[in-house]
Amino acid sequence: MNNEKKILVIAFKFPPYSGIGAKRWAKFSKYFAKKGYIIHVITVKWDQLGGKNWLDDVYHSNIIIHRIPSPFIHNIKYKSIIGYKKAIKHKNDQNKKIYEIGNIKNIFKKEIYKLMRWMGDFFFYVDEAQYWHHFLIPYCKKIIKKEKIKNVIATGAPFMANYWASRLKDEMSNINIIQDFRDPWMDNPFQYFITERSKKKALEFEKKTLSNFDALVTVTNGLKDILAKKAKSKNVIKVIPNGYDLDDFKDIENKKIKRKFEFIYAGGHMLGREEPLDAFLSSVLSISKEIPELKVNFYGHFPEDVKNKYRDLFENKILVNYPLVSYEEIQNKINESFACLQLNAKVFPYLVSAKIYEYAISKRPTLSINYGGEIETMINDHRIGISANGGDIGAINKAIFELYEIWKNDPAYQIKQEGIEIYDYDKLTDEYISLLNSLKEK
Repeated sequence: MNNEKKILVIAFKFPPYSGIGAKRWAKFSKYFAKKGYIIHVITVKWDQLGGKNWLDDVYHSNIIIHRIPSPFIHNIKYKSIIGYKKAIKHKNDQNKKIYEIGNIKNIFKKEIYKLMRWMGDFFFYVDEAQYWHHFLIPYCKKIIKKEKIKNVIATGAPFMANYWASRLKDEMSNINIIQDFRDPWMDNPFQYFITERSKKKALEFEKKTLSNFDALVTVTNGLKDILAKKAKSKNVIKVIPNGYDLDDFKDIENKKIKRKFEFIYAGGHMLGREEPLDAFLSSVLSISKEIPELKVNFYGHFPEDVKNKYRDLFENKILVNYPLVSYEEIQNKINESFACLQLNAKVFPYLVSAKIYEYAISKRPTLSINYGGEIETMINDHRIGISANGGDIGAINKAIFELYEIWKNDPAYQIKQEGIEIYDYDKLTDEYISLLNSLKEK
């Protein structure tokens, strides 16, 4: 085996972790493996926490997963504060398990769980990978020496995994360290520290990480600009975005069918998305009598205070909140809806929701409520929907009416996207390979 086709990936979040943080490198690992690369992934031992876990993507003979210990109680952290995960048998396969959320009604259990979360935030004040180096660095050194690996990719968050990769570079100067940032680190306005000393230390960790790499990869141009200003390095800084995997849509019939005038939203409502959500609902409230066919379906948790504020819309079935369903079912619900709702927080104009790629490949028009930035550029450049400013209710009204007119003329309408094939994970992996090849010339 050509050693240049061996890669070590440091990914604290990796299948069966079911959050979006695991998806990016589940997909890249899948396509690297298909292209003949041997991928050694170092991660932690994850329980089956429910939801889409991407395990099918990483079952490949070229993907070797090394699950090493972690001092952090990560499986407890990622179980909901108000719930626990209960295993039940899959109705179609007695050998499989799926996981459902069950409410913890015992107040004592809730309080103990909150205390454990607080203790985690106090001692692991940066993130859950803060003390992982005790296991991570010795194991990395062993694998790198044994397999003669040159290229090491660390993906964050958690960003202390990236920091420990930079420290690994100090000990093994002959390797290439590629820092893969999916999110902002210290520029995240929702980052919380119990003490100023903790924040100061975290800034030092970030500074070290951004001064010791061979290549830095970000998911958007805006995030690249932020990190480039901090990076004390003249090495490569490149954008390789998130994307979509066509295999995830192979069982969905994307036909031109007549649809009701219904929107779907299956994203989160926190981290600044409360503001565009309120703007959208205010718009719906103001125009709903003019569009009797209008309906908006929300899947998953919905904030009670928002539900109370717009109770009339819920009582009149203009807004409907459904329980969380499987990833596959959500894809079908997207396909059945006329339009998809996307919310972008004002504080993150440089980030793009991973859902936008799935909406585009489904040929459903997207209504994005945002405040300008990268998402607006993407929607307009690729003709995948309408962008409306969250600070302008009139603009949101206009966008909904525009979609309404399209629907009245053609209830089976499909968007004609332009250039979205660049976000196919197969092609994005080729970009990563090109980056790795460029490092050989250094």
